[in-house]
Amino acid sequence: MSAPRCSSFPPSVGRLKPKNIRLLSFNACGLTSNVLELKKCMSENSIDIALVQETYLKPNRPKACSIAGYVQLRTDRTYSSKGGTALYYRRSLHCGPINIPPLRNMEATGCRLAMTGHSTLDIVSVYLPSPKQLLRRDLRTLFALGDAVILFGDFNCKNMRWGCSSNNYNGIKLDELED
Repeated sequence: MSAPRCSSFPPSVGRLKPKNIRLLSFNACGLTSNVLELKKCMSENSIDIALVQETYLKPNRPKACSIAGYVQLRTDRTYSSKGGTALYYRRSLHCGPINIPPLRNMEATGCRLAMTGHSTLDIVSVYLPSPKQLLRRDLRTLFALGDAVILFGDFNCKNMRWGCSSNNYNGIKLDELED
């Protein structure tokens, strides 16, 4: 996977440190063909940060699926088709990319957001491809990014405790970690 990409990181002067934010998780199943739906959803719901999984984007098109008024961060899958994560944050936010250490089974893209009345938040878009196993090591790596980490995404975990019709290995494992 390649490192997250972003357009130039704007200076922090005049950027907002909000008290509240609106987040959206979006499994694109191919962002190029669904970017208009994402834009519409972001606009209609006044989204500050959108976290996208299964972008299917590749590094040879670094400006693909840009959205006006937002900085795009991406981690493109380079070793095979599909996969990939992205994150869009409003240019007006006091926010910037974070380096995600290597993960074994997950794909991730993250940002660090300064908030008013709260510590800095690390917000991460995560994709765990099926049938890869959920690894405690990957979760520990992501939670070690900061004191306040929010993971959004597609973990391919199913558990009847969460309203799924069946359990899978990853769902059972995540449920055990939750306890």
